[in-house]
Amino acid sequence: MPSSVPPASAPRPDAAPDAVPALATPVRAYRSDPGWPVVTARLTLRPVAPDDAEAFLAWRSSPDVVRYMYQPPWDRATARTKLRTWSSAPFEEAGDVQVLAVESDGEVVGETMLKWAAAPRQAEVGYALHPDVSGHGLATEAVRATLRLAFESYGFHRVFARIDEENLGSVRVAQRLGMRQEARLVESDVRDGVWSTELVFAILDREFAERELS
Repeated sequence: MPSSVPPASAPRPDAAPDAVPALATPVRAYRSDPGWPVVTARLTLRPVAPDDAEAFLAWRSSPDVVRYMYQPPWDRATARTKLRTWSSAPFEEAGDVQVLAVESDGEVVGETMLKWAAAPRQAEVGYALHPDVSGHGLATEAVRATLRLAFESYGFHRVFARIDEENLGSVRVAQRLGMRQEARLVESDVRDGVWSTELVFAILDREFAERELS
């Protein structure tokens, strides 16, 4: 899910067992109950429910938003199907995706997601907000809360985001959160019929913890 605000992975093969250094914590991420909902200064994050379909449709039907997700705009039937599927999806192993609804003043205004990656203790983060609420730092606040969930509740070691180079709003979100640009994949995908370039940003658990304490 290329990150657009609009959101944000190609897993690498695991190293041979004798090449992996000893880790202080297990390679497999752990899970602890985050205590839903997750509340920040201005937002509430929680797992999506089927009733969120209409709210998600408000931005997922916008060509300007979904173009950076590399998918067509949703219709109402797609929204209902997606939210029903996401609301019942497990988040227990590689390949699983957890989608969260982002609420402001009781209204669902966006989404974040964590995708459990194949590499040890790694996850991809993605995010999208309704254009009407952009420009107020809500995306940064929502993604920060999602990173905190990934590291502190789920025990991931590294979280990364894949962002279209032209999606400047998402790039700025990643930069504000201290995510470092690790790669620039030149013309690695096709968007709107033309080649597009993807940026990969990432942050480690200890780096995030240091920023939280500063």
